[in-house]
Amino acid sequence: MLSAAPVFTPSEPHPESLVRLPIVRRMLSDPLVRFVPRAIDQRWYYEGIVPVSLAGFNPFLRGIFYAKNSALSHWLAAPHGSTRDFNDNDNLVREVLFAAHDYLHCWSAEVIAVLAPWVRFATGPILRDNIEDFVFCHLLTEAAAVALDYWFLSTIHLAEQIPMGTTITTLTVSYHERNVSEYRRFCPAWDAQRPGFFGQLARFYCSGVFNGFSVQDLRRSPQIRKWLAHELSYGATQREYARLWLSFLAAEEIAYEPQKLAAPVSVQEKWKQQLMHELGLVMFAKIKEDSDSGLVLRFRNEPPTSPRERQPDFRFVNANVVPLPPEAVPSPESSRYHALQRVSATDFDSVSQETRRAIARAFKREEHAEVSRLIEQAERVAPVGAEPRDLFVLN
Repeated sequence: MLSAAPVFTPSEPHPESLVRLPIVRRMLSDPLVRFVPRAIDQRWYYEGIVPVSLAGFNPFLRGIFYAKNSALSHWLAAPHGSTRDFNDNDNLVREVLFAAHDYLHCWSAEVIAVLAPWVRFATGPILRDNIEDFVFCHLLTEAAAVALDYWFLSTIHLAEQIPMGTTITTLTVSYHERNVSEYRRFCPAWDAQRPGFFGQLARFYCSGVFNGFSVQDLRRSPQIRKWLAHELSYGATQREYARLWLSFLAAEEIAYEPQKLAAPVSVQEKWKQQLMHELGLVMFAKIKEDSDSGLVLRFRNEPPTSPRERQPDFRFVNANVVPLPPEAVPSPESSRYHALQRVSATDFDSVSQETRRAIARAFKREEHAEVSRLIEQAERVAPVGAEPRDLFVLN
């Protein structure tokens, strides 16, 4: 005789539910952030035709953006059930963890506003005399988001904790505590599982120098090389991207010389040292102890926004909201992201396999005008509500 399947309520998620992870449960219930669907079809990314995910990001808006047609969208309708039915090729696990990553970006931005209100981070305006302070604070939110890897994912075996058959271990870095004995062969005092590690990570993202390990260590240890070679490249990229993004949002024209985009960010100011220390304590409690440290975070209504007269750069502008002006001559980078966004906003099923292959070939040849021609008559994903104008999709 068959017994009825158990019903899992929000207080008792299915053993295969990602809601069993404290950070996921907190993300779903936190009134500070909201999940915002976008009229895009993630299948273009799943199939490798579009090489990057274009759900987008803007921590100033306290939103977690996701594709209307995606594994995450389907899962959000019943997150307390089993993950398996939505997790083809680990698409769901990856999207949920990146949502948690973005949640920590948003949450830490609000904490910075409480701990260092004089910076006016997340409220603007961004000007020449404060943009480097905004870059510093943005890199702190990046360290806060990456701490999900260092302080949580690297300390567990995800496939055992949530028995769903996932192959994912960490998200943005290959660091894992199971390799700590190897790390300590080269840095005997190494200990990432402490609040002070946050300051070490933040200083690295600002300076490009990871104290405790040398270039020779990377050559002698493949485990360290796999972890730190990526981090060294990632840190420089984050400084460059932060400056590009924030200068686009700035209330006045700010242009960095290309060779200075990835330059180190100063961390010597006393307030920056104090903020790194205090934010480290708060984020450690958030990720390791599932505690909000008693903070009452404010809800502000004036995030930094790009001037409407500024020519759109589709690395930082939502193509679902802002069309490409007929007279515009976009940069190659902006043109590429306009084409990527337009394809992602096209209903996957409305395009034949032959045309999909032609689109993939055109992207590889950087023939963005040809991409636009190929999807000109295709059906777009139906709108799902208001979407933001300013959206960071560069990755």
